[in-house]
Amino acid sequence: MDPRNRAVIGYKIGKNNPLGETIPFTISGSQAPIHLDFLHTLDLDHSGEFLTTSRSTYTLRAEDAETPIATYDFVREPPNPYPEAHIHLHGQSDALQRMLDSCGLEDRKPADLHIPVGGRRFRPCLEDIIEFCILEELVTPREGWQDALERGRHEYHEQQLRAAVRRFPAQAAEVLTNTGWQVTTPPDSPS
Repeated sequence: MDPRNRAVIGYKIGKNNPLGETIPFTISGSQAPIHLDFLHTLDLDHSGEFLTTSRSTYTLRAEDAETPIATYDFVREPPNPYPEAHIHLHGQSDALQRMLDSCGLEDRKPADLHIPVGGRRFRPCLEDIIEFCILEELVTPREGWQDALERGRHEYHEQQLRAAVRRFPAQAAEVLTNTGWQVTTPPDSPS
């Protein structure tokens, strides 16, 4: 728990290590070609009944565990006009830098850009980041990795769907009705 009484989740996180540690992606014990940082901050939602992610960050790092490659951020209530869910691509891109320069943004770097990804409800999950590393052959997966990722991704998508239905019950009822379900009168409607 942090000082604001929010749950914070990360790898080897604790009072003396509030940001946690980087996870080396390796199985064989050899030098990890890529590392992952992740941090989730959870609060109660507006109803006070369900946990909701208020902030999450996944950072892929090079083998030195210092150099970021890409960062995925989610901030439920951003303090700026940028999208809640976005990716930063670290590194050099002459084409992107020329574009920024020609727009009069010479003081900005490509990593300063906030590339939108899916918004609040349909943002990437940890399993998506891990799958990227496997499919791009950046890491060697363990046997059964596909099933494990699909189980985790299914659970995440189900949680997101439940949250969306709580947020938009009338639209959920309409879809169910249109597909043949019988939906009863909402609890606050007169009979």
